[in-house]
Formats: sequence, C-alpha cells, structure tokens
Amino acid sequence: MSSRVNHLAVFVAALAFFLISFVWYSYIFGAMYAAQIAQMTGGKGAAMPANMTAPLIETFLLGWFLAYVIGTALSMRPDPNPAARGFGFGIFMGIGIFASMSLMGVVWGGVTFGLWAINAGFVIVAMAIMGWIIGAWSARTAKASA
Repeated sequence: MSSRVNHLAVFVAALAFFLISFVWYSYIFGAMYAAQIAQMTGGKGAAMPANMTAPLIETFLLGWFLAYVIGTALSMRPDPNPAARGFGFGIFMGIGIFASMSLMGVVWGGVTFGLWAINAGFVIVAMAIMGWIIGAWSARTAKASA
C-alpha cells in the first residue's frame, strides 16, 4: 500500500501544534492554567524544570506523532472538501476521544474541571487546525497533480 500522507503537510501541522501549545499555555490561558495547578497541588503550583529543552523537544515530537495519526486517517479515503473534512475530523476526534476520555481524570483522578477544560480545549483546537492544514494541503496537492 502506497502512502498518501503528505509528509511536509504533517511536519507543518506539527509546527502549528507546537506554536498553538506555546500561545495557549503562555498567553491565552497561562495564568488560569497556573491557578488550576495550584488549586490541585494545594498552592504549590507546577514545578518547572530547570532546563526546558527536553520537554519542548518532547512536545514537538508528540505533536508530530499526532500529525501523522491525523494525516494517516485523512488519507484513507478521498473527500471533495478535504480542508473542511480535516477540520471537522480534528474537532470530532478531539471531543470524541480526548475530551471525553480525559474527563475521567476529573471524575476519578482529582483533576479540576478548569484544568480539564483548558487541556481539552487545547487538544480540540490544535487537532482541528492540524486537520485543516493537512486536508487543505492534500486538496492543493491533488489539484496540482490533476
């Protein structure tokens, strides 16, 4: 079986994931995220590693893996509007799998609802944008080769 995954689109989607995570957890929800962590830890907050290199690399690699999962799933059948399908796929999978299953952390694991909402919202938005990038790129590639 030949791969129909556009590897460059997947890489760009991984970069988008990384940038979205930076903006989401630094500028948009940084203070709220810190407050939720402090609430969960009894005011101690999150311990930031002294060296952020490894966590940043790991974040990018995990986003790249997720982009390949999205790219592979989207390449399994053609669609007349792949950008919209990619966007919808990201939202559907973000809510249907990640948000619903991670809500178990609120139910059983002591995760605050606010922390869950911040994290689930990030995954839903990031997956929707990643799906859109990969889908839009596949539509452009398909038009160029036609």
